[in-house]
Amino acid sequence: MIIIIFPRGLFMSYTEGLRHFKERPVHVACPVCAHRADQKAGKLRKDATLECPACGLLFRPSECWCIGG
Repeated sequence: MIIIIFPRGLFMSYTEGLRHFKERPVHVACPVCAHRADQKAGKLRKDATLECPACGLLFRPSECWCIGG
């Protein structure tokens, strides 16, 4: 019988992997000033209100044509 012991921090659990996928940065450009900024993928999926750091415009991802890339 062979027992293999892995260090705890070496492999991530399934839920940690989902959290990293949800929190990954996605490039979003402001629909008015075209400033590109990173937003969390979870906020985009929930269609939460985003704020442009350059001009302060509040917009939703569903209203924006410039997500990704």
